[in-house]
Amino acid sequence: MSRRVSFELTDKVVVVTGAGRGIGKSIAEVCAEYGAKLALGSRTVAESEATAEVCRQAGVEAEAWSLDVSSVASIRAFVDNVLERYGRIDVLVSNAGYNSPKPALDYTEDEFDYISDVNFKGAFFIATAVAQSMIDRKIEGSIITISSQVGIVGGPLRAIYAAAKGAVGQFTRSLAAEWAPHKITVNAVAPTFTRTPLLEEAVKNPEFAKNLQKVPMGRLAEPDEMAAAVVYLASDGARMVTGQVLAVDGGFTAI
Repeated sequence: MSRRVSFELTDKVVVVTGAGRGIGKSIAEVCAEYGAKLALGSRTVAESEATAEVCRQAGVEAEAWSLDVSSVASIRAFVDNVLERYGRIDVLVSNAGYNSPKPALDYTEDEFDYISDVNFKGAFFIATAVAQSMIDRKIEGSIITISSQVGIVGGPLRAIYAAAKGAVGQFTRSLAAEWAPHKITVNAVAPTFTRTPLLEEAVKNPEFAKNLQKVPMGRLAEPDEMAAAVVYLASDGARMVTGQVLAVDGGFTAI
């Protein structure tokens, strides 16, 4: 008889960055429902603390710390805080991101640097910091980065963001191969347009709303649909899945 496949996260220590709002908030709350202990980080600690409180109400441990993923020093301090509190990290969900859509000709060097630092450099260095903790403790962990559909196919007004998210896909594949001997899986989730307060405001603009016509499923994704993909990749049911960019995009990148 086949063994029972489990998608539970009971007692796993799950780090979620950018956990104060939107997709990150949903990921944290759904992971709590599956039994995870949460370590949350964002620049706005009050928002992450509010998410942590929701998680505690689900009956799990949850803590929030300050984290600026554009700063390697901040990343290292955050990871040290998590390890001091919990003693281990089983799952990293690197969700924090930033974009400022505009024509490529209008970007400044500072804007280029910041978008790259948050979406690429920060995602890379928090992955390496957490992976080091897993290797040191012989933990068969999971590292999951939230990418984007434009990291797969590109998109107008998003040249730097798309390039940074494309880089996420490449380091996901490379690190998966590098860390497989340590039994660490490395994957990414690439969302389509997902319902958040900011996006709901954007779709009121008829020009932006035309983007939804490119989604074969014909609607915005819900944040918990991204969280469901994360729970799968973080669970023991996905221990043989690594080096993948899972597009949760309603078919956007299929056409």
